[in-house]
Amino acid sequence: MGAFTELSKFFSKGIVNQARAMGYSEDNILILLGDTAALQRQFPQTYQNLMSCSHHRDRRTPIEYGQDLVASWLFEDSLVQSLSNCGLEVSLSGADCNREILSNTNVSSNSDCLITHNGVSVQVEIMCDYTGYWERTGRIDLRDSKYQKLCNTRSLFLGISTPTTSYILLDFGGNIPAHYIPSHYPYGGKPAYSVPVNANNFQHLNIASLAERIKELI
Repeated sequence: MGAFTELSKFFSKGIVNQARAMGYSEDNILILLGDTAALQRQFPQTYQNLMSCSHHRDRRTPIEYGQDLVASWLFEDSLVQSLSNCGLEVSLSGADCNREILSNTNVSSNSDCLITHNGVSVQVEIMCDYTGYWERTGRIDLRDSKYQKLCNTRSLFLGISTPTTSYILLDFGGNIPAHYIPSHYPYGGKPAYSVPVNANNFQHLNIASLAERIKELI
């Protein structure tokens, strides 16, 4: 179960209607619809970029990867909008901030957004768990070099578990231990870092209280 499958249930209007309401481009709409033929015909560059992303799609087909990616953007954009309404200055900072499917060579693991409060800014990585895996296993697995980047940039990690409507906020400006996994099956055999967590790390997702916690850490 990925972002597209689970968020299709999450958005009350339906995921395609949500994307249209938020002004998403037509090529992203076609990806959500799974219309590969129309995508190739009308947006050949987007189609080629999607086909090139073999490293990031793991065991998914290209269109499944694209649907998960666009669905996750929708969730992030909704979250960013809500945090902005709570007095935080939030701007997208990742390589995909323009919500365009990039070629494999242009995809990066930069943090998703930059949050500023009282003139102080911090990078924030947003990640979702759609299956309850984190709380069930007591671990968060970060693919490739994500863990090192979070530590080096002293970023905040905001993880949201949609099945339990809870979140976890980790400050990588401190000491966040992790276990290196040379080959992680869910990530197509690519390396990962596993960060241990426990149930006490998770809080009920309330946007106002989340915004206050972010302000405290900034």
